[in-house]
Amino acid sequence: MTIVDDKHNSVELHTVQPITVQENDTIKTNQYKISDDPNDKKLLRKLDLHLVPTMTLLYLLSYLDRVNIGQAKLDGLTESLKLTSIQYNTCLSIFFITYVAFEVPSNLVLKKLRPSRWIPMIMIAWGIVVTLMGLVHSYGGLLACRLVLGAAESGLFPGAAFYLSSWYKRREFSWRISILFSACALAGAFGGVLAFGIGHMRGICGQEGWRWIFYIEGTVTVIVGIAAFFLINDFPSDRPKFLTEEECDRTITRLQSDAGPGAGEHFSWKQVRAAFLDWKIYVFCLCDISLIVPFSSLSLVSPTIVQGLGFRSYRAQLMTAPPFVFASITTMITAYFSDRYARRAIFIIFWLIIVIIGFIILIVAQNLNVKYFAVFLAIGGITPCVAICIAFISCNISPHTKRATALAFMKSVGNCGGVIGGQIYRSQDGPHFILGHGINLGFCVLGLITVIILFIGLRFENHRRDRLYGDVSNVNSTTSIATKESNKEVVDVYGGCGSEEDRRKWGYEHMSEEEIRDLGDKHAAWRYIL
Repeated sequence: MTIVDDKHNSVELHTVQPITVQENDTIKTNQYKISDDPNDKKLLRKLDLHLVPTMTLLYLLSYLDRVNIGQAKLDGLTESLKLTSIQYNTCLSIFFITYVAFEVPSNLVLKKLRPSRWIPMIMIAWGIVVTLMGLVHSYGGLLACRLVLGAAESGLFPGAAFYLSSWYKRREFSWRISILFSACALAGAFGGVLAFGIGHMRGICGQEGWRWIFYIEGTVTVIVGIAAFFLINDFPSDRPKFLTEEECDRTITRLQSDAGPGAGEHFSWKQVRAAFLDWKIYVFCLCDISLIVPFSSLSLVSPTIVQGLGFRSYRAQLMTAPPFVFASITTMITAYFSDRYARRAIFIIFWLIIVIIGFIILIVAQNLNVKYFAVFLAIGGITPCVAICIAFISCNISPHTKRATALAFMKSVGNCGGVIGGQIYRSQDGPHFILGHGINLGFCVLGLITVIILFIGLRFENHRRDRLYGDVSNVNSTTSIATKESNKEVVDVYGGCGSEEDRRKWGYEHMSEEEIRDLGDKHAAWRYIL
């Protein structure tokens, strides 16, 4: 069967994949790029309204439940349970052991079980665990709760990041993931104020103030988790009810055009293996752990660090809020310009330099106001780095299953940094914490080196593919999707695998369609976003 392009040339059709659309709809994609539709802004606003706020709320509660132990410490947790400094730090770090172990399996389950089922289930589970943390009376009980909490929370962030990357084009993703990640900063700011207020409930029902922090925040999480069954939608291919048929088709077409050739959405163990055989994944992992060590340590221990600057415990809870508000602002501004200019590495490099300056000030300065300013630099700089790193890997890994695996694996390795971050600020090093600041400084330098390696390596690969196969805009594929008039179906020509001429140029003439789709970012026509 053939079709005729705009120049009246015949093109042989090899495969046909029907997708039902509205009558008389016509969808075309030329040269693997689809022109911007005036209705895309309306569609994006609709997606943003139905997808981003829900995920952001869920992650805010997740991070709040993870780091509220730092606020509970200021409210008497360690004294009540008679915890030593080592025992408390162990409770901080043990969370990340199960968190890391279950991230990759959770993302694979998410792909199979669907987000609208899996995410609410794990949310209810960790909400129950947080509530029970208010009932513990020993070090062992707190340790067990933190261990189970890590397993329950492990699936949310990598799952939410993968979920959003399945809805937005690569150049639209950084803004959305940064909105999601800004929930961390908001949790840090909101958590301090909330803990200050809840702390005044001490004595009610004979309960200490720190127990009420866990009771209230855990109960809220369970309630929102139940509501999430009705708030979360699945993937575009599942045709969610909040979109019309035409909007579903447009969403799918935009994603196909952005991914280009070699972008299969089917589950494939070959793609899972491909993720672990890609050099980029391991450099991304090293980069992420370099960012997570300072990020997690500052998130968990910032109340203690601020208290060490001379603030009383109740005021220290309030004074942790401004740096995290600043971090949410820097994250959103960075995301805006990152998407606008389609650049990732340069923004991470810039903010890492700022964070390095912040830690140097914390090490050498004596003035408390200057040190507090350095806390702003450190927290406000490291937060956008972590958010952009997630967008960096998500935009440069394809196809679907490979991206889900790579993202979860990167976060698994990266979150090992949480184990380190929970140990480096020891009570005996206070109030200056030179050792902790020095270790964080070293990890930031390592992160800077890895980002530069990724930038140079991906840039070199883009130039190599341009030299061997020509500029991607010159790919000779005249039509990717066209309408079959007889039964009002959209026909996906080649499934994004290229014309006969393209296949010969790329050396793929003897490969099956599924093999080409499994290539993903290894495809000759793929170009990395730097």
